[in-house]
Amino acid sequence: MKYEIPKEIKSKPKIVGLEMRELVIILISSLLLLTVLRELVHSLFILFYFGVAIVGMIYLFLPSGNNPEKRNYESILLMFRHKKGVYHAMDRNEVENEQFLKDKEGE
Repeated sequence: MKYEIPKEIKSKPKIVGLEMRELVIILISSLLLLTVLRELVHSLFILFYFGVAIVGMIYLFLPSGNNPEKRNYESILLMFRHKKGVYHAMDRNEVENEQFLKDKEGE
């Protein structure tokens, strides 16, 4: 008897490639942007407003270029949540350290 082992056990339910949480965020933000805030826009700019709002929402749900496996809206949230008091060590002499290691290995 041969059993198939699923590769992904913790998969989240998706509709049209988006998770349920993302769909709720899209629905709430589109309701807010396209109905409530519409009255704050002059009538000459309504079409421009709708275009920018729709393109902006699409951008927010595209995969982030800097953070793998995250969307752009999650990257923005991480940017606002980061703690400024946390210290992260940076290797300032990366090239010199590589040269030093090569010299040590050559000896």
